[in-house]
Amino acid sequence: MEQNKILTKEELKERIIRFYSRYGVEAEQIKTLLEIKLKQICLAYTLQNNLPSEALTVTSRRKTLKSVMRKFERKNWPQFYLPTEIIKDLIGARITCWFLDDTAGLLEYIKKTNLFEIDEKSIEDYINNPKPSGYRGLHILTMITYDFVQRDNNDNILLTHQKMICEIQIRTKLQSAWGDITHEFHHKAKNSGVVDTNYEEYLSAISNRLLREDKALMKFRNVYQKSADEKLMQNKREGFKDFSLK
Repeated sequence: MEQNKILTKEELKERIIRFYSRYGVEAEQIKTLLEIKLKQICLAYTLQNNLPSEALTVTSRRKTLKSVMRKFERKNWPQFYLPTEIIKDLIGARITCWFLDDTAGLLEYIKKTNLFEIDEKSIEDYINNPKPSGYRGLHILTMITYDFVQRDNNDNILLTHQKMICEIQIRTKLQSAWGDITHEFHHKAKNSGVVDTNYEEYLSAISNRLLREDKALMKFRNVYQKSADEKLMQNKREGFKDFSLK
């Protein structure tokens, strides 16, 4: 950002609008690219760990211009050159897992690939260290490389390698369900100035109960797999571990 140049709120708004005008199409393509890469990682992970493909699902999104404006409003319009200096989750994706231990396992798997530039310091573990409201999930920031279409000084069209920061979230299905249910009357309410400590305690208690159920699901999986393996040996039934790449 230009030194000693303090922009007004309206000038910052104009800068965001120009950013969307220039990078809007690319942002949508980056979102798709992020989702494709994560789906490939999830496929490899399920094969490696003998899980059905539906045990991991990937969704992606990019914030709308209106959503970004609201977020800057909540942050009291800090100075920036590019909006992504402030808004790290302009483009994001979420991986939803059947089982709790796959959240940490998948994070390590992602870090071992060469598809992303993970910022280790950015990793936030809200599963082992949940927010006061009870929110649980893993958050990771990564740079993703994409091809940017632009013109050179001679008006020729070029493809150049560019990078943009994205956020990856990893949750279990129960953690995701908690987030979906509480988003409307907690997250949005908090952004509107409605804050109540007792309110957060109730939500945290629900999250704690769901954590116990997540742990119970892992035990169920292990018992189910043992039974399925026994029947599989008798050619009576398929289990989690009867998967191969064909």
